[in-house]
Amino acid sequence: QIRFSELPRQAFPDGATPEEITRHSMDLSYALQRVMEQRYPGRPLGLLAELQFAFICFLIGNVYDAFEHWKRLLNILCRSEEAIGKYQDLYINLISVLYHQLNEIPADFFVDIVSQDNFLTSTLQVLFSCTCSSAVGETLRKKAEKFKAHLTKKFKWDFEAEPDDCAPVVVELPEGVQVD
Repeated sequence: QIRFSELPRQAFPDGATPEEITRHSMDLSYALQRVMEQRYPGRPLGLLAELQFAFICFLIGNVYDAFEHWKRLLNILCRSEEAIGKYQDLYINLISVLYHQLNEIPADFFVDIVSQDNFLTSTLQVLFSCTCSSAVGETLRKKAEKFKAHLTKKFKWDFEAEPDDCAPVVVELPEGVQVD
């Protein structure tokens, strides 16, 4: 049995206000911090070792649970905007790890067969938008830009498209109803 880190089921602290719940649900830095404190205190790069181990267990050993753990861990890492500014060395190394991992698999591997949605492009799109922040140093920003360009060229992934949940919604009003 493989014992990966237990990832928090709840992205916010107990007793959080509605405002805090919303903030922690949008920025998963609190959840990431909890994992690092519990499993890798003082060693944030240990999280990347676990990410690599999960990827290898899936790729070589065909362990589907390892792939699911890899996806969840990557999601927490990419959606932790505050942590990206705080742990820049971790994220510089994350980009290197992902570069090598993604060279090992076919381009269409991450596409959901049912929805035709690529979880990786949407997850990385969040990471790339976070690396544009003023809290992010030039080294990480440039590395993220180069990685984004590499993925766009190699896999033809579009990171500039607006996610569906951010797109405007057209609402048809019933006949006779007017909006002021």
